[in-house]
Amino acid sequence: MSLRTFFAHIFSKKQYIRTDGTLDVKLLLLGTLTLMVVVFSIYFLAIKYVAAQGWDESVVVQRFIENFGVKGVALYVFIVDLFVLPLSPDLMWPFVMEWHPMVAILVMSISSVAGAYCAYLFGRLVGLMPPIKRWVLKNSGTHTEKLITKYGVGAIVVSGLTPLPFSSICTVAGIVKLRPLYVFLSSLIRFVRMGLYYLIFAGMIVIG
Repeated sequence: MSLRTFFAHIFSKKQYIRTDGTLDVKLLLLGTLTLMVVVFSIYFLAIKYVAAQGWDESVVVQRFIENFGVKGVALYVFIVDLFVLPLSPDLMWPFVMEWHPMVAILVMSISSVAGAYCAYLFGRLVGLMPPIKRWVLKNSGTHTEKLITKYGVGAIVVSGLTPLPFSSICTVAGIVKLRPLYVFLSSLIRFVRMGLYYLIFAGMIVIG
């Protein structure tokens, strides 16, 4: 299985949502743990590869920051949480760990919330165009609509912490016209997620 296929499978909402719209909590927790292990493994292997090549890790990270900087990281996270892509904002963590903790967490969190809320606004716009609305809902899967109908903004909170497709759920939340303020407030859960991931990558929280 390729890495692309793996991420597409992990972020597939169908495997976590039953036909009646309820969450399979055990499977979702397993998917979350699996994703975390894979991301951290990629990080570990990247560090080993850099060391094997005799490169200075700090120089590699510094070059990335110099080339792309805060704007590059922010744009990547924004796009990932705006569109439905087989990617994760967590792939940026290895590149921002040398930043000040507050800068790293704020850049990742604000970009994620901005991308998700734009996805919601896109959904509100799509909801005004019946043909496109039907197409988006069809491609998002009936499971997503059922999930949001059943849990409301709670679905956004859960997807903000787990591998459930955050961007597509926010888009459908716009289509079904969840209240803007509630969607915004629930999307702030990304600050919690980014804070936890920073602590894990910094070694302050140990998994397993």
